[in-house]
Amino acid sequence: MTANEVQLLIVGMVLGAWIVAIWRMVLDLREAERNLALSHQIRRRAAGDVFLNSLRLYRMQQRYGLAP
Repeated sequence: MTANEVQLLIVGMVLGAWIVAIWRMVLDLREAERNLALSHQIRRRAAGDVFLNSLRLYRMQQRYGLAP
């Protein structure tokens, strides 16, 4: 191989490694955004469950006259 070919090979390998690194970074960012959206959805559901449970308890207390 000539010096030019060796240099092109090295540059090609470095560019390939950069492209793969950027591609992996983009995939990781997308996954992080999905995980963040999922965690928001889970927190909203949990807050709704807490509210509905407290409402159910309040109704039971009102029904049976156990309210303070």
